[in-house]
Amino acid sequence: MRKLKPQTRKVIAQREDQLVEKAQNIAQTLWDELDPGQRLDGKVRQLRNILEVAESTDSWKALDLFIRYQAARKEIPKPWAESAIQELDALQPDAQKIAKETGDKPKTVHLELVTRVLGHAVRWHLWDVKKREG
Repeated sequence: MRKLKPQTRKVIAQREDQLVEKAQNIAQTLWDELDPGQRLDGKVRQLRNILEVAESTDSWKALDLFIRYQAARKEIPKPWAESAIQELDALQPDAQKIAKETGDKPKTVHLELVTRVLGHAVRWHLWDVKKREG
């Protein structure tokens, strides 16, 4: 768990609905990019792998590279990887604003936002997979 001030955690929690919506978009994009054969396993494991890296790193660039690596290995669709990276990178202005308000490091706040979005995306994606199973 990242060390963030309680005030920072509170500000992030107040934005949770927005993070869940962003995650839903990321999950829907992944579902749309998967071919029917890939939809059977849903690629949930790959999303969880990406989430684990997000939780364990202090580097956005390392996470960005890991997502690209997963796409290069054809574990996730390349268009989804590029889209997800853009969506997650777009959290940086919010992170800078929160960091300015609270005194935490923007980089740490950004990775916390990214981790939360990815966590919600895993849950949305699993929901998408299971609801289509019938």
